[in-house]
Order: sequence, then C-alpha cells, then structure tokens
Amino acid sequence: MDLQGTKEARTQEEGAEGPLEAYGGGKSRSKEYRKNERRDSHNHDDRASIHPLRRRQQPFAYPHGSQQTASSAVTRQREPSPSPEAIGIPQALGLSSREQRLLRKARRSPPVTKKTLSELDLPCIMSNINLRMDANFDRDLHFKPDLDGEKGKRKKKEAADYWDSLALEIAIYSFRAATADISIEEVVSTDGSRRTFDPRLPALFETLQDVIKTLVPERDHPTVMQNLEVPLLMQQIRKGVLDMLTLATWLAALLKTHCAPMRDEWADRMVEQIQEGSQSQDPREIVNGLQTLFSILEAMKLDVANHQIRAFRVLLIEDTVPFLQEYFQGKINRGNFHVEPARHWYLAVRDRAQQEDAQKNQTQPQNTATSETEDALKPIEALFRGITDQLLQFNPPDEFPETFLFDSERLWQLRSTIQNLINLDIAWYIFEAYVNKHKRYLSAPEETYSTFRTRIWSLMEDGIDMESRIASNPVANDDDPDHRGGKRWTQNMRCIALEIARFACAALQLDAVVADEVIAPIEEALEWHLSNESDLFRYFQNSMRGKVLDTTLASARRYLPLSPLAICESQRTPPSSSGPVPGSSSSAPAVSGSAGPSSQQLTPQVSDIERIGMRLAHMGVLHWRVWAPLLYLRDEITMADLAPALI
Repeated sequence: MDLQGTKEARTQEEGAEGPLEAYGGGKSRSKEYRKNERRDSHNHDDRASIHPLRRRQQPFAYPHGSQQTASSAVTRQREPSPSPEAIGIPQALGLSSREQRLLRKARRSPPVTKKTLSELDLPCIMSNINLRMDANFDRDLHFKPDLDGEKGKRKKKEAADYWDSLALEIAIYSFRAATADISIEEVVSTDGSRRTFDPRLPALFETLQDVIKTLVPERDHPTVMQNLEVPLLMQQIRKGVLDMLTLATWLAALLKTHCAPMRDEWADRMVEQIQEGSQSQDPREIVNGLQTLFSILEAMKLDVANHQIRAFRVLLIEDTVPFLQEYFQGKINRGNFHVEPARHWYLAVRDRAQQEDAQKNQTQPQNTATSETEDALKPIEALFRGITDQLLQFNPPDEFPETFLFDSERLWQLRSTIQNLINLDIAWYIFEAYVNKHKRYLSAPEETYSTFRTRIWSLMEDGIDMESRIASNPVANDDDPDHRGGKRWTQNMRCIALEIARFACAALQLDAVVADEVIAPIEEALEWHLSNESDLFRYFQNSMRGKVLDTTLASARRYLPLSPLAICESQRTPPSSSGPVPGSSSSAPAVSGSAGPSSQQLTPQVSDIERIGMRLAHMGVLHWRVWAPLLYLRDEITMADLAPALI
C-alpha cells in the first residue's frame, strides 16, 4: 500500500458507474459491510459496501412481485449440473431431504473470501465516497460486518447453510474413507439419477490460502502454500489421514504472529474446537473450528482497515471537496447524474429568500456595513433556508435534493430530532395549559421542565438522551419510515398522556392516583396536535425555524474560513449552554380542551439547538464548497471568481 492510493482510486473509479462504496455510519456484495441503501440510487458499484459501527443501515430487500417469483422459478429449474468432481450421497448415511438439498444447493465458497475482503483494501477505502463523507462527521468511524436488517438475516442464513453443508460433506468423506473397500449404495432421485453434490472443501482450502496470503508478509507465503497445498490436503481427506489438529495448531501459531494479541484467545478456541471434533469424530465441532478460523481472518482484515482509516483520516477529510467535485463532475459529464432539478430547487429557495428579505428590509432598515457583509452570505443562507424548511415541514419531504445524496441520512436524522423537539414542546404546552386551566402556576418551571423532558424522552428513546442521539447519528429505521417521529409518539400516546397527567396532578397537588378525567382531555389534546398540522404545531414550527436558522448561520460564519479538518475538529467544542432557557409564549394558540391564560413556556435546551445548528452548518458548508461552482452559481461565477468567504 502507498500514499498514492487516492489518485489510483480516482483513476479506477472513473471507469465505474458509481463509487466503490466500501461501506455503508456507519455509515456497508458477496460479503457486505454496513452501507446506506438510500445512497444506492445512482448505480453504485455493489462490490464494496462497508459501514461504520455506529450506524444501523437500511436493509436491502427484494421487491415483492413477479420479478422475484420468476427469478425463483428460474433458480428451481436451473439446478447446476454436477461437475466431474461431484460426489454421490451415500444411502447408508440416511440423510434427510433437507440435508441433501443443503449439499446440492448451499453456496460453494465460504462467507469470507479474498474477493469480499478486498472491499477493505486501501484503494477501495480511498475511493469510497460514503466513507469520505462520514469521516468528516464521525471521529470514531470504523467498520464492522453488516448483519442487520433483511439483507443481514439472509446473509447469516446463507452462511449457516454453508457451514451445515460443510459438516455433512466432512461426514461423507469420513464415511467413504472408512468404507473404501466396500461398494457404496448412493441416493437416487425420483427420475433414477444419482444424487450428487460438488465438494466445498477444495474451495475452502483455496480461499484459506488466498486470504492468509493477503494478511501475512510475503516471506511467509511459501510456508502458507506448502501447508495449504490443496491437492495434497484433499488426497489426505479422501484417504482419511488428514491431521486437522496439526494443521489447526500451525494456523493458530501463524495468526498469533501477525494478528493483534486480543485475537490470541480466539485462535486458541479454534484449536480446541478442532481438537475436540477430531477426537470425538464430530464433523460439527470441526466445522465450528473452521468457522472460528474464518471469523479470525475477517477480524484481522477489519483491524487492518480500521488502522488505515485512522492513519489516513486527515487525508480523507482534507481531500473531501476536490475529490467530490472531480467525482460529481465526471458523473455529470457522462450523463449519469441528473442534478438540474436540484439547481431549480436552489434557485427557487433563493428567490423566495430574496422576497422575504425585501419585505423585511422595508419595515426594518439595516446598517449599511452590516448589510454588505450579510449580502455576501446570502447565497449560502438561501441554501440553509431551503433545507431547514424541509427539516421543519409537518409531512416528510419526498426526498432531499439530489445533490445531498451522501448527506441524506444525516438530514433525515436531523429532521427526526427537530420534529421530536417540536413534539416535546407540544407535550409541555399541553401540560402547562392544563395546570393554568385550574388557576395554578408552576413554582419552579425550569426544574419541572428538566424532569418532564427527561421522563418523556425516556419513554420515546429508551433512555438515549439528545446529545448521544445527535452525536451518534443513527440511520432511520426502515420499519419506521415516519421521520417526523409521529409513529413512535402515537405508539406511546397513552404512556405519554399518563406521564403528563402525573405531572399535572403533582402540580395541582391532587391524589397520587391519576384519574381518568385527568388523562382523557390530555390524551385527546396530545393525539390531535401530534396528528394534525394544527396552529399549535405551526407556532412551535416557526419558533424552531428561527432558532435553528440563527444557530446554523452563526456556525456557518465561523466555518466558512476554516478547512474541512478544522470544521470537523470544531464539532468537539461543547455548546455554550446546556440548561433550559425560559421564553414567553403569550401569543401561543389555545390548546383544544383547555382554558385560561398561557403560562411561561420553556424552549428546548440551547445545547440541543446548538448541536443541530453546528451539524447542519457543517454539512451545508462542505456541500456549498462542492456544489456552488458546479451547479448553484454555475452560470454566475466561475470557481476562480468565487468569493473566498464562500469556498
């Protein structure tokens, strides 16, 4: 590996229809690692898809319909013809129809191969756009196998079938070796043909040899080839004289020499499993040892890849903008990426922003010097206004602009966070309105709000606080496509209403047992305002819009002169405040089912809004540097003429 991996990767990528997505966290196809299916909308190469540990990625699923059915039918009709190396299934073993089917149809190669692990090679890492983007937002980015969702379940089942079929194959080899001088009656199918299967052990040993050679120095390659000589090993297996324990012991010693010390215990366990299987003549235990062996090899490759991510992190981040510009320009030139709708979207939001500013300036004249500074930031401010509107609208947008392809997960998560904060404000307002209706006022609103927020959030997020949610940036769950968070609130409606009622009873000094007459109006108001784009929602939506835009633009002003690495490092700076900030809500609309004046309303914690603003500004500034010269300001200025403050 050399430091020219970036240039090599670019050259390699130009011939592909999409990026070599080494993940997908997470930010992920023979052997896949975590990856974002949402990002696959542009013919992305399926050969490499790795995802960061913190991310839970969108599972892949075959669409229901005639194509799947037809494919299945073709598969059934095209059972592979036996090869010259095919082995007959002995009748004496009494294998079930399922076991025979596994021998004939399970995958031929191990779940871990040289090809699948090549996704973790440095050229793939350096050309991985998903990874480059995620490296800007996650300091602890690293890889792990993608075993989540439907695709992960399917992969685990395929792997389990492979290892089960391998155990049956070892049993057949043992049976044949033990009955070498006896004529073996083989299983016959209904049409009179012999039941045969293609052996997997030769491919397993070849794969083992290839993978180990990628993990050990070249000086050890002759020893590896000598000890893993496939024809010799297969000959010994057929004759029943292969010493698996000696082979396993040598493999463990070799791996311990080159892997991290934390893997030594794993290697010892592999030897113990194969020893136990050899002594008891239990093929299942031997296969368990082989399965452990391949898990060690995969872990070693992941260790190397994660080390490379740490070593090249600065290079990946600093090269983000030129790499993306080169990549997207190539896609656009080849006609593989249609971005004109995104340009029309930007021009529309910019025109709308100019109209709003013109109306505002008519009523509130600005200082000339300040106005000139702000005018220079108007183009990128329009971008933030447009994307903020999509984050705040009641119904989820159909999609974000195509130019946000590699930021879409982060935007969906920010939208979910913002909408949950709005819902929390609505719940707090309903609580205050009920208390005020009974002519009572909170003696310690800040302390009550803090406790209230913690209790409601624990119901919603299983104890995950706002800070960790935004920092970890989990990907939206496919099973919960409502990115506003409404589905989770609806599912917990009764519990949330009960919690609000408990707070109300405590504030009104009522009995500890909450009566139905207290819960009913609270639950009714909660359900209405969370399910409809009510005046109350619009009030808190507008309030949230102002806060998010102010904090985002303030962060963007700080980030514009900084390098991508400096912006990334600035995200570690703690927010200036972490406590709740009181605010007046005298103009808030009345809640259905309640009466009386509106009491003091507490806004979401400043730290939450600051984190949202910092993250959105981080995404927006990088996005602007890539797309302003390529698309948004393409017809107005060239990249050389672009104002330094906006680059």
